Amino acid sequence: MNTLVWVVALLVLGLAVMVLEVFVPSGGILGFVSILALVSAVATAFLEQGTAAGMAALAVVVLAVPAVLSVAFRWFPETPLGRRVLPPAPEAADVLPDPERRRHLRDLIGHTGRTGSELLPWGSVEISGEIIEAMSEGGPLEAGVVIEVVGVQGTALVVRPVEPRAAVPVESAAPENPATGAGSALSPTLEEFEFDGL
Repeated sequence: MNTLVWVVALLVLGLAVMVLEVFVPSGGILGFVSILALVSAVATAFLEQGTAAGMAALAVVVLAVPAVLSVAFRWFPETPLGRRVLPPAPEAADVLPDPERRRHLRDLIGHTGRTGSELLPWGSVEISGEIIEAMSEGGPLEAGVVIEVVGVQGTALVVRPVEPRAAVPVESAAPENPATGAGSALSPTLEEFEFDGL
């Protein structure tokens, strides 16, 4: 038999077994057979047909292997084994929260309510009679704390406690200084301080 036929047969065998390796899990045995067949085809072409035939066989291997593998991997998810190994990608509606619910939650930003349970940091809040899942922006909150909605995360509200505003005095009275008798918050200078009493 002509050695050129052997070269072509080994190339076809190597590429076919490479495709089979993608579809049939063999622990690398089919991959090894494929590589062995391709290397044998290139070596036979160089030894029996000359440098030109060897370079042609090498070029076929270099171009055909990536092309065959890309086609095999493109078909693989459509096969029964591929469907079991690679589950289908989830639909966008299954991954993203309900847009109507998110719009409703965004409308609640700025509203106040009370914590319906402890937020550690997750829990529930009650706003206008509606119980909604929420998380605390700061630390944990006890049940019954007045809160304000500051954001939305997923399908939950982000809340923080509403602190009562204390009256800020316009001018605070400084404590009376025992050394000088004056209402100055500053310590007296060394000259004014009486060291004899010590």
